[in-house]
Amino acid sequence: MSRHRSLPRPVIPGREQIQALTRSARHPLWWLPDPAAQQDEAYRRVWQNLRTLECVEDGRHDEARWRHLPGDFAMCCVRAPSSCFTSDLGDLRAALESFPFVRLHPDSSLHIPILELGIVRDEPSERDEISRNRLGEFITQAQRPLVDFPRFPVFLGPVNSFADAVFLDVHDGGWLSRIHRRLIDFGPVPPSTKFPYLPHLTLGHYDRAAPIGNLPAVLAEWRDLPIGEFLIEHVDVVTVDTNAAFPPFQVVHEFALGTTRATGTFPTRPDPLGD
Repeated sequence: MSRHRSLPRPVIPGREQIQALTRSARHPLWWLPDPAAQQDEAYRRVWQNLRTLECVEDGRHDEARWRHLPGDFAMCCVRAPSSCFTSDLGDLRAALESFPFVRLHPDSSLHIPILELGIVRDEPSERDEISRNRLGEFITQAQRPLVDFPRFPVFLGPVNSFADAVFLDVHDGGWLSRIHRRLIDFGPVPPSTKFPYLPHLTLGHYDRAAPIGNLPAVLAEWRDLPIGEFLIEHVDVVTVDTNAAFPPFQVVHEFALGTTRATGTFPTRPDPLGD
């Protein structure tokens, strides 16, 4: 047998492999890596870190400096309807109230943040400030990219906790992370690179540095429980009054999702032999 005949035959990709590669190639670059898998891993690490902490940290954002800001705070977010939660949320809140360092948020403040836009001022002078005209430009620029996203379900829970705040994991198939990445292209305030974006719904902040005690053990009772679910049909641009503790959200604009027949599924070519 000749040397050439002894060479192994080239491996030909199977039909399934080719189809998978084709599907991946049809998505834009911001689709990858898989944000849903990254989120699940991040939630796991946050929970593991909580179990190693000896103290919680003060996570309040509305301290004296916040109260003296010269304008309203603007952001993109998804507001969670109070009807989306299970009865377990009430039990969880009752358990959290037993800790003196927990400051719970009211239903009207429950939301999933997507992108901070800055403090709205007539004449911005700082990095984290934005004019009303620039806010309007952002809305105009983001309109078309956002309406191309489909409506999608989101599942809230289980409970989790950073060192300074208790929150619900957000399971959405990675859609909010994809929306976040698109909005960065138009955002007036460069995002902080200290922590990567992780969708979450904050239930409350810790209002002081304090020994953590048995907080992880108490939260573990809800660690395997879903707390809520709803269909995300729009992303909102809202402003909040920085002079109030838990002010109502003022909706500046709603980006309606799914208005271009987007479905969130892999696109397929039509059958040339079909009718």
